[in-house]
Amino acid sequence: MAGTTVDLDLVHVQFTQSLTENGEDVFLETYILAYEEISKIFGVLGTVFKFVSTDVNKKINILRSKLRQDPDSYRTVRNMVMFETCHNVTVTDTNNGCRTLLRLHRALEFVAEFIQVLSVEKGDNISNSVWTAYSATLAKHHTWLVRNSVSMAMYTLPTRGNILEQVGKTERPESLGNLVSVMRDVYRVVETAYTEFDLLQLK
Repeated sequence: MAGTTVDLDLVHVQFTQSLTENGEDVFLETYILAYEEISKIFGVLGTVFKFVSTDVNKKINILRSKLRQDPDSYRTVRNMVMFETCHNVTVTDTNNGCRTLLRLHRALEFVAEFIQVLSVEKGDNISNSVWTAYSATLAKHHTWLVRNSVSMAMYTLPTRGNILEQVGKTERPESLGNLVSVMRDVYRVVETAYTEFDLLQLK
């Protein structure tokens, strides 16, 4: 999409395509493609989430490497989870796919709530709403020092209008609700798989 920083329409398509036909699993390669695009949203938010952007890029590269080395075992999230738990990879490899995806999974919850803010807010100052979204999601996994830094920097966020311009949604921001719905579906599927295999607290 010319003139925009993040192509959210592409993200919508890719996250939709990442779900298997029965809606109970996620294709890892398509998930990564969608995440590569949606992760650009952290750049739109300015310096406040720069550390998240850097970490996300590292995690995407790790998953890409796993998928390239063993495409069958890493075809879907459930394939990966079963392979790594059965072969003790989650214990022997610090850069295991399950741990890596878990970090992206947690960040996705925040991004979905952030886009929901863009969709429904009417005012231009969204700092309080974004802080609420952060507090309910990513903050649960961050140290006090990181949470405090985010809190202090939150008021340097661009305006809602500026962000909508950068993502090409100034005319119909309410349409972002459809993207949020798909992202929540993907999040739910991954959350279910991790819950079943007791991986949500993976260190």
